[in-house]
This record gives sequence, structure tokens and C-alpha cells, in this order.
Amino acid sequence: MRIKPYSRSNRYGHELQKLLAEIFLRELDTSNIGLITVTKVLVTKDLKLAKVYLSSLSNQNAPERIIEFFSKRKKLIRKHLGSQITSKTVPDLRFFYDETFAEAEKIERLFSRIHLFDQDN
Repeated sequence: MRIKPYSRSNRYGHELQKLLAEIFLRELDTSNIGLITVTKVLVTKDLKLAKVYLSSLSNQNAPERIIEFFSKRKKLIRKHLGSQITSKTVPDLRFFYDETFAEAEKIERLFSRIHLFDQDN
């Protein structure tokens, strides 16, 4: 018996992440909200719920607007997913905005300020 390095839900989450990114790119018109990245997908052990974390490279839209955009199109997204996955059911999708990049940018700016302050003194 071969032991797999990741749980079934983790493997399924990675596969959903790839499929969702492709669906967002090819099937949805996201031009009014900018370029969106699927940063991670966490799936429950029973594979019935997927938490989809999104981020935007541009700051033109509020995170709430981005989440609302995808939440309103959840049915269409699940339809596209259903035609591409081999599992019996398509998980319910919940969308969340991933603040990781924004937080990293804030930290980077702080380090830059500290570095400039040290150079001045």
C-alpha cells in the first residue's frame, strides 16, 4: 500500500485551484474587476465545501466587490467545474479575499522605511 503525501481533500483542493483559475481566465469576463488570482482552495474532508481564496494584483476594486462578483456567479462557476471534474458532486463554493499579498507589501514598505532611516542616520 502506497502512502500519499497529501490528504485527499488537499489533492482535490489543488486540482480545483487549477480548474478554477482556468475557468476564471477562459469562461468569465473579469475585465471590470481586473486580474484575479486563485491563491488557494481548502476543501472539507467530505469534499462538499470548498473555500476559494482570491487576490487581485490591482487595487482598483475593493475586496468586497471582488467577492460579490464571484459569489453572484457561483452557479455558473460550479456548472463549468462540473463539466471538468470527475467526482460525483461539485463542492459548494465559498469565496474569500486573501490579504496575504497586501500584508506582505505593507511589511516590505516598512522595511524600506527602516532601511532609509538607517541610511540617513
